[in-house]
Amino acid sequence: MVAENEHTQRWYTQGVAAKIIEAEKDELEDVMAKLYGYHLVFIGDSSLTPLVETSLILHRVLINPEAAPHSALSSLPSAIEALPLLNDSVDVVILPHTLEHASNPHEVLREAHRVLIPEGHVVITGFNPLSLWGLWHGWKQITGKIPRQGKMLGTNRLRDWLKLLNFQIVSGRNFYFRPPLSSDKWLVRLAFLERWGQNCWPFFGGAYTLVAVKRVAPLTPIRARFKQEKRIWQTHEGLPKPTTTSIEIE
Repeated sequence: MVAENEHTQRWYTQGVAAKIIEAEKDELEDVMAKLYGYHLVFIGDSSLTPLVETSLILHRVLINPEAAPHSALSSLPSAIEALPLLNDSVDVVILPHTLEHASNPHEVLREAHRVLIPEGHVVITGFNPLSLWGLWHGWKQITGKIPRQGKMLGTNRLRDWLKLLNFQIVSGRNFYFRPPLSSDKWLVRLAFLERWGQNCWPFFGGAYTLVAVKRVAPLTPIRARFKQEKRIWQTHEGLPKPTTTSIEIE
């Protein structure tokens, strides 16, 4: 379960965390432009809904146990491990920093797979535990600045979970290589780290995105084509060919 409260909302929208969320919005802008459909489900903190405001899908639903009315998305209070949605009914599921605060992240992924239509997409974002941002995020959890339940998940583990659920990963990368600073002056000075990071140490980006598509094996059996029967007799010149002999019984 993901707890949503005023404290965590401020954490995402103010101070140091707001910097990486801005970068995350830029990352998802390209992703959202490639996803189509009728229904988009956003599972997570309502303060992060601006991440999908550029989506081409008009019907968007926010799901959170403590979801409050929101101007941009329809709200539906619900446990994220048991979504009140039909099977194969949603085109896109967004999980922004949701799994790292969930008590049972694997079950959340199962629910996302259940409600997605075949060829539907799931988009996951999170903090990279192998980064300065990962250490900073862990310290905030220890000190109680953000919910302590859940833990950060590396992309390798997520990739394994997605494959077990018959998801095919179509894109993903780490981004934002600058340290967790709130000073705009220093962030501008350290902007070169973005270029260096992508070229030299791409695995140490502060956050990541993963996009996967739900694959479903076809249930209709494919009939084998009829093939001409192979010849098993060798034909030599001067030898009679085998014939079918009928025996009459009086």
